[in-house]
Amino acid sequence: MGIVEFLHRLDTHLEELMLYLKLLTQVGLKRIGSSFISIFGLLWLSIEPAALFFPESLNFGWIGYLGLVVVSLAIAVIQRFPRSSVCKALSSPDSVVEIKIGNLFNQPGHLVIGANDVFDTELGEVIKPSSVQGQFLTGIYGNNLTKLDAEIEAVLEDYKAQRTKEPNKNKGKSWRYPIGTTIALGSPDKRYFWTAYGYMGNDLRVQSNADYIWNSLSCLWEEVRRKGHGIDVAIPVIGADLARTNLPRMALAKLIILSFVVASKKEFVTRKLTLVIHPKDLENTDFYELEDFLTSACF
Repeated sequence: MGIVEFLHRLDTHLEELMLYLKLLTQVGLKRIGSSFISIFGLLWLSIEPAALFFPESLNFGWIGYLGLVVVSLAIAVIQRFPRSSVCKALSSPDSVVEIKIGNLFNQPGHLVIGANDVFDTELGEVIKPSSVQGQFLTGIYGNNLTKLDAEIEAVLEDYKAQRTKEPNKNKGKSWRYPIGTTIALGSPDKRYFWTAYGYMGNDLRVQSNADYIWNSLSCLWEEVRRKGHGIDVAIPVIGADLARTNLPRMALAKLIILSFVVASKKEFVTRKLTLVIHPKDLENTDFYELEDFLTSACF
C-alpha cells in the first residue's frame, strides 16, 4: 500500500468517525433513556413471574438487579447506536422510503436536481459552484455548459407554449417556465430529473415557499412515473440552501417524505426513494427526529 492510498483511507476513516460522533450527539440521553426504561421493564416483567415459581433460583439480590440494569443499558445503547441510514416500507404500494447520510452523486438509480424557473446553469454569480446544480455540471457534464444547456433546451421544447419572456433579467437565462416544470435528462437507466421549485429574481436571488415546493414535488413524481420505470430515485433536501423558503431544513425534509407517501398512495411512483442528507448538513438536521417522522408517515 502506497503512502497516498494509506492517507486516503485514513482520511475516509476519520470522516466516518466524525459522522458517527455527530450522530451520537443527536441520539441524546433522552432517546437512550427511553429505550432503557422499555427494555428494563420488559426484562423485569419477564423475570418477575418466573420468580414466583422458582424463588430460590432467581433470588439474585442486588447483584442480579445491577446485572439487569447493565444488560438493559447495553441493549438500549446497541438499539440506539448511530446509523447512517434508515428504511421504512409502505404497506401499499410496494415502495420503500430511505433516509441516508451521504453524497447524492454516489447514489445508484435516478437523481433529482432542484432548479429555478428559468433553468439557469451558469456557475459563479448565477449558480453557486458548491450547490447540487454546480456539482452536477462539473461532475456529470465535465463542466461542459454548452452541452448541458443544449440538452435542457431540447427537452424544454415541449413547454414552449407555457413559457414567458423576462425582459428585465440581465444575467443568466430569461425564459420563465411554470413552477413545477420537470424535465428528464440522461438515459432510461440513469435519469436526472430537474424540477423547478423556485422563482429566480432579476437580482439573482431564488424565492420559494411550501406551496411551490409541494407543487414541484407533485410534478416530479408524475414525471418519475412516466420515465423512471420503477428504478430507485435519490433526492436531496431541495430548497434548503439558497432558495428563500422561510422553512427550516427539517420541515423541507418532512415535506419531501410526506409528498412521496401521498403520491405513492395515489399511484405507484418508484420502488425506492432515498432522501439524501449531506454530512455537512447534520448540524441543522436531527436524523433521529426524521426517523421518527418516517415511521409515522409510512403506512
